[in-house]
Amino acid sequence: MDLIYLFNSLMRRKWLILISSVLAIVIAFLLTMDQKKLYRSSAQMATGFTTSDQVKLKDENFNIYEIDVKFNNVIEALKSTKVLSMVTYNLMLHDLENPKDAFRQLDEEAMKKQAYRNADKAKAIAILRKKYADEKLLSSYDPEERKIQELMKVYQYDLETTKTWLSVGRIQRTDFIDVQFWSTNPELSSYMVNQVCSEFLRNNESSRSQQNVQSIETLEKLVSQKRADLDEKLNNLRTLGGVDAAVESSSKMEQISTFESRMTEEQNTLNSATLSLQQVSKQLADMERSNAQSASAASAASAEISKLRSQMNDANQEYINKGSNDTELYNKYQKLKTAYRNKLSSLANTADSPGSITKGDLQQKKNELELQISSSQQNIETYRQKIRSLNSSVGAAASRSATNLALQKEVSLSQQEYENVKSRYDAVMNNTVVPLDNFRQILYGQPAVEPEASKRLMILALAGVSMFVFCCIAIIFLEYIDVSIKTPSQFLKNIELKLLGIVNKVNMKQEPLNSIFDAESKKTPQGLLFREHLRKLRFEIENNSHKIYLFTSARVGEGKSTIIKALAYSLSMSQKKVLIVDTNFINNTLTREFEANQDLEAFSNATEDYQYKHVKSIITPTSIEHVDIIGCKGGDYTPAEILGDNNLLGHLSNLTSAYDYILLEGAALNERSDSKELLAFADTMITVVSAKSTIKQTDKESISFLQSMNGKFTGAILNYVEKGNVDM
Repeated sequence: MDLIYLFNSLMRRKWLILISSVLAIVIAFLLTMDQKKLYRSSAQMATGFTTSDQVKLKDENFNIYEIDVKFNNVIEALKSTKVLSMVTYNLMLHDLENPKDAFRQLDEEAMKKQAYRNADKAKAIAILRKKYADEKLLSSYDPEERKIQELMKVYQYDLETTKTWLSVGRIQRTDFIDVQFWSTNPELSSYMVNQVCSEFLRNNESSRSQQNVQSIETLEKLVSQKRADLDEKLNNLRTLGGVDAAVESSSKMEQISTFESRMTEEQNTLNSATLSLQQVSKQLADMERSNAQSASAASAASAEISKLRSQMNDANQEYINKGSNDTELYNKYQKLKTAYRNKLSSLANTADSPGSITKGDLQQKKNELELQISSSQQNIETYRQKIRSLNSSVGAAASRSATNLALQKEVSLSQQEYENVKSRYDAVMNNTVVPLDNFRQILYGQPAVEPEASKRLMILALAGVSMFVFCCIAIIFLEYIDVSIKTPSQFLKNIELKLLGIVNKVNMKQEPLNSIFDAESKKTPQGLLFREHLRKLRFEIENNSHKIYLFTSARVGEGKSTIIKALAYSLSMSQKKVLIVDTNFINNTLTREFEANQDLEAFSNATEDYQYKHVKSIITPTSIEHVDIIGCKGGDYTPAEILGDNNLLGHLSNLTSAYDYILLEGAALNERSDSKELLAFADTMITVVSAKSTIKQTDKESISFLQSMNGKFTGAILNYVEKGNVDM
């Protein structure tokens, strides 16, 4: 849609826009005539969210988004129902207990209200005091408390009115919250903002204390429970042993290796003793005599060897009984073992010396070797039992390792849960000592000396501008949703038909055709423009070779009859004779307007001579000079149905000698086939399109028919064009 067209649309309705804007200003003026003077008071409260002057129990990062949420929470808390209710209860108590110094002095109209006349002030004061002390709200279901709420509305202390004049917001880029209130009493405004801050602090302290008590009780139970679970898991771990299974297995493997080494040593000792026993037995077989002195010496040596062997065995048994881990016992056993071996070797060397070894010595040595063999076999068996026992305990340690690992994980999880609950408990306890919030009122409201500016002029200007903008937007919106053709440019864009001419809109009731075409009559600008457009159409007709024109339209009410009458009037002004034939049987408007004879359907010439003199009887002169008409009776039928083969329309060419132009009117193409049937009797067709029309599917079908007429279509006339849209 063209901007110029929108601008012209606004200009055509400029008086509507201006009158509406002025009317809005007048209404705003009347509504603000009785506007009361308002006094504003302001108080400020610090939150401590962005300051660091309080004692910090832990380091905290500065999170601007979290701080914004905190400020929003505080603002909503200040405007909460509980805080404002406590404030209004306090104000109501003030006015009821001090009627002379009341903040709101009721007028006679307010005192006549039933809520005020039926109120029991003493009872209301008692209920309000109890509710204020207990920080509870009035109930709408209690009849007595409901009466108090109605009384508060009379005093304008209800929540809706209070919220209307209360403003709470953060002062940007600061730590402060600003509380403002407007009222007709400056003292009420200052009292209100101070009381809102006071009630918020009281409510916050009460809520925080109650929350801390509940949190402490809950967390104490959780701490005790988690501590008991942790202690139970620790006891289970201690019961299974606190030694690491991997370390224990490594230690036992070392002991197994030690016992295997010692068993190898004992095996070597056993083998050596077995060989020595064989040698001694051989020597005894060779000896035949025994020496008493040698026997005595051998007996003493045997006793000493027996003593060393006994000490060696005792040391070995003591070392084994104490876990085979005592290095000192092991060294003692090795020393005794070495002494024992040396004694045996010394005895054996003496026996080998000729004449120094007696039979008794050999017998003693044999006994000692047998004892040594028995002792070695016993030691070897003991070592084997120890190795088997250690191998079994290594497998048990591996199984206990998995159990210990699971218990340790449970202990670790219980420890973490206990520490988490304990830290929360400590935080709550610390909060009771050092609160995390630091709310305090830093600016107290004072009664205003001067009332607030009424801003009446601004309101009036805003009303006028708003109405002006609204009217412009509404007009543009209506023009936007209006899909009618409206302008010649839109016609050419939307309808692919030749535009023969345009005709502007004229009120024919106020300005008839005869006055428009009368040179001496006073004409309006629309009338003058209309006459010029008809002259252009007349020029197009006169410069065309056709004589018989059929006027039609796509739909009813497009203005065919008006165009035919106006064009006939214009042609008569140029001394042209015009015959109008009303062939619009469904709506014979021309016949009725010119009061013509209705003979077209019934006329038939027996001689088949349709010259003027034979047809003159059915021709009716009109009030327009040089213009005649043949009327029709009209009905719900088409030309093919009512007119015979030998009808007048088929011989209209015979009348062109008497008339310069013959104009026929056909029914609308969208609804009837009359115009298509009449096309056979006309030289060409002209369609009339209203600028008020929109293009629908049925219109497109009619347009397609006109485009397919192969030269029998002269063009279209755009009718009812607004004067401002003529040149667009």
